[in-house]
Amino acid sequence: MSQPASDPKPSLTPWAIWIPIIFAVLGVVVFYNYLIAMQDQAKSEDKNRPAILGRLERDLELTERDGRKVHLDELRGKVLLTSWVYTRCPRGCAGVIAKLKKLQEEYKDNPNVHFISFTLDPEDTPEMMQKFARGINVQDTDPWWFVNGAKDEVRNYMTQFMKFRPVQDLPEADRLSPDDKYIHDLRVALVDHKGHVRGTQYDLMNADPQFGDYFEAQLRKDLNFILKEKEQGK
Repeated sequence: MSQPASDPKPSLTPWAIWIPIIFAVLGVVVFYNYLIAMQDQAKSEDKNRPAILGRLERDLELTERDGRKVHLDELRGKVLLTSWVYTRCPRGCAGVIAKLKKLQEEYKDNPNVHFISFTLDPEDTPEMMQKFARGINVQDTDPWWFVNGAKDEVRNYMTQFMKFRPVQDLPEADRLSPDDKYIHDLRVALVDHKGHVRGTQYDLMNADPQFGDYFEAQLRKDLNFILKEKEQGK
């Protein structure tokens, strides 16, 4: 008795061969494009990342406007906006503080942001700094220190670590008033949560209002970038 013929094996069609190859190639192309996109994103982030200009290498003891002793190390982990002022300044300190006050209002709900205004005048008492702060409606509970310390120590710290320009004592003959004692840096410094100084170029009181607006926008942009870095654990 004859055996039934077995079914012939189906032959492979060209599509059966090429479809897996096509999908494999498409996968390579998609992955390559993904890598290119990630590289472009990284380049964009590098371009926008504020440079590290220095680091707060040591602590500094200061006197706050309420009279208590404070230390910069207490603010480790915060993003700091620092300014250099004095209470009787006739040359722009009030303007810088007013602009920073606007920023402080914008970020008041962010616990990672803290403001510090150092006075360069050793004659500024806590009471004078308190009056100065309240004059622009900075509350006692706001995350904003107005601080003083030993003259030489504060000035050295601000120039060495915060990267501010040195103070110039103004000769009496050149003063606009008895209180016009100093020429000093009116820019703002930005310090990240790791103690790195990330910018001191923010000239909010530039004589050209357009440049002033530019630096204010740049400060806000860099502040947001650094806050994002902190959130991402960088």
